[in-house]
Amino acid sequence: MRFFAVMLAALAVLCLPLPAVAKPAATQYLAFQIFTGGFDSEEMRQSIPPPPEDLLETVEDIRDRVRVLPGPVSRQLGFIPGPLSFDNTDEQVTALISESFDIALKTDMAVGFHIDDSMFWGRLKELNLPGSIEWLDWSGAPATGRRLDWSSTPTKIMPQLCLNNKVVTDAVKKRAALIGRDVADGIRKLRAAGKDALFIGVIAGWETQIGRDFKSGKEIGYCALTNKGFSAQKPPADFEAARADIVREFIDLWARSLMKAGVPAGKIYSHAAFMSEPLYRLAQRMQPGKLPGSYLETINATPPAIAFGPSHAPGFSTYPQPGHLGQIAAELKKHGNPGWASSEGTAIDPGDAEKGKPGKNMEGYLGNLFNHGARLVNIFGWGVGNRDNPFRKVAEDEASIDAYRKFLRGETLKETPLPAPEVPSEAWLAKMERIQRDLPPYIARNGVSQVRPLMEKIHAQTEALLFIQAETTADEILKLVGAP
Repeated sequence: MRFFAVMLAALAVLCLPLPAVAKPAATQYLAFQIFTGGFDSEEMRQSIPPPPEDLLETVEDIRDRVRVLPGPVSRQLGFIPGPLSFDNTDEQVTALISESFDIALKTDMAVGFHIDDSMFWGRLKELNLPGSIEWLDWSGAPATGRRLDWSSTPTKIMPQLCLNNKVVTDAVKKRAALIGRDVADGIRKLRAAGKDALFIGVIAGWETQIGRDFKSGKEIGYCALTNKGFSAQKPPADFEAARADIVREFIDLWARSLMKAGVPAGKIYSHAAFMSEPLYRLAQRMQPGKLPGSYLETINATPPAIAFGPSHAPGFSTYPQPGHLGQIAAELKKHGNPGWASSEGTAIDPGDAEKGKPGKNMEGYLGNLFNHGARLVNIFGWGVGNRDNPFRKVAEDEASIDAYRKFLRGETLKETPLPAPEVPSEAWLAKMERIQRDLPPYIARNGVSQVRPLMEKIHAQTEALLFIQAETTADEILKLVGAP
């Protein structure tokens, strides 16, 4: 139904500003993700944008178009190459990290790194074994491949790894030791030049989760649960909570291993992603039966709590989504309001980007993050694809660049306050059905002039997710058209 489509499109409104929290760390970083490419590991289809032809030129382009001189030391502009995945050889990882630190020194741009923790691993044949990949059920039937819902057409990549299998955890420790050692070498280079502030940190994961099986769409995790002592005869009391614990432990393994190898604890971030609870409730009402199940099942057992740990700061994907930042704020408060990261995001909802719709206000997007404790905001989209790519258009828009410069000058960014999303009542949905049925005959008899203001009003209210107000307007429309 057209009204339902309008309301679902409205879910891409900008996120709520957070309540005030403790002051952020002394240095805040505005960084831009520079993709290093990622294939699905199985059929070698490009799953992540390819690397730029010249990393130095890309970094210089960001610097020359965005940098403000002089700017406060407490606000730094930077770049973050990634993903560093298992599909990269040790030599490739070492070369990229070394080159990136050299570029940081040459350009005076801060540098960080973004790790893919478990998606792209086909190069390591020792991981492609029954005990190392996830199961579809307690019997040990192997998963067919992991499903990435990064667009309306799911992508198949290598099967989900069993996150607590010894072969997998040994591979994590080995790779983290390599990255940590190379990063520690780079930090020493910066320190020797008196430029310690040019190190942003390491994002230890890429929306870490136990992903769904590609063929069946089923939630999985039975291998990891079996390793924790559970079975068909002795299942966990809370299946989703048990899966969430496994994800949290995997994030902590990466963070501890990186810290042990030389990455400072305060410079390691997680990367979690979740649908907000208000958005889940709204989707339940608007599209009943479409979501996989409970809230935790729908978000693959990755509530914001899994992003926190003793060896790292929390990090999240922060695309515009109603209720999302409020949920993050509540979890931050439970943990004493630590500094945190927007590990991935920009001022456009991916659903809108796929439809070619414009993005939101970048200053408001950044203000909602930096003004509320974010140490790092990692913008996705700069230089990606052609000039018409919606993510690139938002990242490189002149108004966005003005917002970046305003931040780098040390000015206070404006936020974008929006009302909390409301869940429409069943009565409202029934009224929308009646309007769709009775409005065309009314217009055929009387024309559109009288009803047009009310239709424009209800459209604006639904776009703002103000369904209580919209229901009052629906009553006015029904009264006008004479519907019973």
